[in-house]
Amino acid sequence: MKKVLATVAALGLVLGVTANALALDQPSRATEVEADTAPRVPTPTAPGVALWSVAGQWVLAGAVVDGGLGLPGGADVRDQSNGNDAFYIYSFKILPVLQVNDKISMKGEIRFIDRAVLGSGLGGGSINSDRDADFKHVYMEWVSPWGKTRFGRTPAGAWAGSFMNSSGQGDRLMWWPNMLPENWGMLLFTQKIVENDAARTVSDSDTDGYYVDLSYKASFGKTIGAVWAVRNATIEVDDDPLITTQLRLYGNYTFGSFGLEYEVNYDFGDGPPEPGFDDASDRSALGVAVDGSWKMQDWTFGGLFFMQTGDDDPTDNDSEAMFRSAAGVGKDYNPYQIMTGDYMNLLNCDNPLSIGAGNGGCNPIFFEQGSSGVWSLGAYTKYAMSPRLSFSGEVGYFAATDEGDGFDDEMGWEFGVGMGYKIMDNLNYNAHFSYLKTGDFFEGANGATDTEDVYLLAHALSMKF
Repeated sequence: MKKVLATVAALGLVLGVTANALALDQPSRATEVEADTAPRVPTPTAPGVALWSVAGQWVLAGAVVDGGLGLPGGADVRDQSNGNDAFYIYSFKILPVLQVNDKISMKGEIRFIDRAVLGSGLGGGSINSDRDADFKHVYMEWVSPWGKTRFGRTPAGAWAGSFMNSSGQGDRLMWWPNMLPENWGMLLFTQKIVENDAARTVSDSDTDGYYVDLSYKASFGKTIGAVWAVRNATIEVDDDPLITTQLRLYGNYTFGSFGLEYEVNYDFGDGPPEPGFDDASDRSALGVAVDGSWKMQDWTFGGLFFMQTGDDDPTDNDSEAMFRSAAGVGKDYNPYQIMTGDYMNLLNCDNPLSIGAGNGGCNPIFFEQGSSGVWSLGAYTKYAMSPRLSFSGEVGYFAATDEGDGFDDEMGWEFGVGMGYKIMDNLNYNAHFSYLKTGDFFEGANGATDTEDVYLLAHALSMKF
């Protein structure tokens, strides 16, 4: 029997229209490559007068799941459950800004409730134990004569586009220098990922990150090249701390009616030793996304491709998997409602209430033999019938790049249609229906497991303030 996964209703105060009704945790600040952050900074009315500005977000989303995996949702592509689930998820956060003067401001993000399930309690022992009050971000920004700086627990994870991005928090010292030529930009920061030395007898056992990018903004768009390196002193290779490195390239351009956005992430050099080895692994992993679109009056037609390499042999000390269980294709990446949708437990690993196996919400079938990797090719269209009413549709094909022994590579096809209606300037409604034709990959090795197709109906009412 084919399963109806979810019917979702959402009512909330949000910072923008939520295209995916279950994607309640969207980035609240600009990405780390941008010097400006939301919300808008107030202008002091007189010297020495500090001003407060507060934005916020409240979301309530409900779902009914037939044959879902629960806690909440989860696409039952492997026919593991015949039960029914009904649940509500709610969040509330505020984003305060204290403008001390025209050069210094204090910013933050306070989450009073973070995607908690109604009726499941709060605090330790409940599935909401990590969902209650949290000072997510607290940091200072100073516009100095040498550029903009940011210090503290800052937004982290998000980079340029949403592909492979998982917004979070990080303890960072950041600097955007202002002495570069016109149209050129740069960002440098260091991040304390793990602190193990403070007030302890151990020494040099921290994990630190180092980032630098160079960007150029032309009339048709922006290009960014970056390097992200992590020094992990908890893992030693030949008596030296392990250093991993990633190269990044991003572009977003508009040429008349044609738009192009792309992102490339490439890991190289040393990686953590694979099981059974003491030496560093040979790291070579790639992630790519390309989105091209053409606008013709009220119509937009586009094509989308993304890929992350896998590794079907985790015992050869060649580390080739960019698709990993910690984040999948990125928790912020939602081009498809089911395969890359939050709470679906598939390619997007953003199911904060998922329990079991430490997979962060990803379906463990992707990692039964190392990492399956993934590639997808799809098309979409959008039609603006009026300034208030729009329609959309998409189709995508998904397959593994490195399927394990006995596995089929085809993950399936997803089809979707949606609409959006602007009720008033700050109140929007959207609805979306998606269908996943499950591929034979989910049958597992030698087709040993039954599978199910998935249907998802979602809609949301959103208000910004």
